[in-house]
Amino acid sequence: RHNSSHAKIRCLVEQAMAVLKSWRLLRKLRCTTNRITAIVQAVLVLHHASA
Repeated sequence: RHNSSHAKIRCLVEQAMAVLKSWRLLRKLRCTTNRITAIVQAVLVLHHASA
C-alpha cells in the first residue's frame, strides 16, 4: 500500500517537472525565490486542473 501511494505521488511530481521543463519557465525568471515558488505552484495547479 505504501509503495503504490508513493508511486502515485512521484508520478504527479515527475509530470509537473516535465511541464516546467518543457515551458522553460525557470530559465528566464529573474525575481525573488518567493515569487518563483508562487509561480511554480500556480503552474502546477493549472496543470493538474487541466489533466
